[in-house]
Amino acid sequence: MGEAKRRGSAEQRQVAAVAAQREQLPKVVMCNNCKAELTDIHPMDVRGMPGMRLAGGAHCPACSHDTWVLDGTPEGLALFQGFLDEEHGAGAISTGFARR
Repeated sequence: MGEAKRRGSAEQRQVAAVAAQREQLPKVVMCNNCKAELTDIHPMDVRGMPGMRLAGGAHCPACSHDTWVLDGTPEGLALFQGFLDEEHGAGAISTGFARR
């Protein structure tokens, strides 16, 4: 039996991987627009993003603003900001604060 099969089905391994990523994210992030506390932070797969260690996003139900949780090298963060600017417009990135 292969190593992957010993760790469970493909679905079980995917759930475990998302849970491990979620544990690295802060428990609460403040919305960059209205300062509401957001707890539903979705991890992003950053394996193909050079210089990025961690990324997640939270959508604020109060103001419909997306807030990003990012960790990486300055170069990696600049590349990610360029991607967001291209995909979502220049207002996609703003400074916020996360609490663990």
